[in-house]
Amino acid sequence: MHLIFALLLSVTAQAADNSAGDKAFGVEVSTPPLTVEQVYAPVSFRDPMIISNVFGDQKTWPAVKTSEVSKTTFSIYNLSLSGIMEDSSGKQAMLKDTKTRQIYILRVGKLMDGKKKTVKGVTGVIKGKQVILMTEDKKIFPINLREKE
Repeated sequence: MHLIFALLLSVTAQAADNSAGDKAFGVEVSTPPLTVEQVYAPVSFRDPMIISNVFGDQKTWPAVKTSEVSKTTFSIYNLSLSGIMEDSSGKQAMLKDTKTRQIYILRVGKLMDGKKKTVKGVTGVIKGKQVILMTEDKKIFPINLREKE
């Protein structure tokens, strides 16, 4: 016990001697310390104290634009249902394209791509744990939420 205490005292004394001796040896810091602005550069300057309107406010949802999804790659038959969420504005379903791995959101009867643009010619309804998609040519494709993966 006394040996450990003596070793700790000697290490502490050597550290104190080295810190005082740094100036004697001419050691200087080569880089200035960073400021808070340099360390923390946020992506957006949104005030964190203001309530976010991501889910509830219809006015903040961007104007609906038609997506230029390629007809050769997109098919409603490649979509799988990842999840369903319900909030004050209604239900939303997240769908994933199994081939391209792109995410689509079904909201208020419209299918939107990852850029929040409406996919032309596809509408849908959320019923319980199921999404029913319909194309312009009246093809219907029901997708169930998988309980197990």
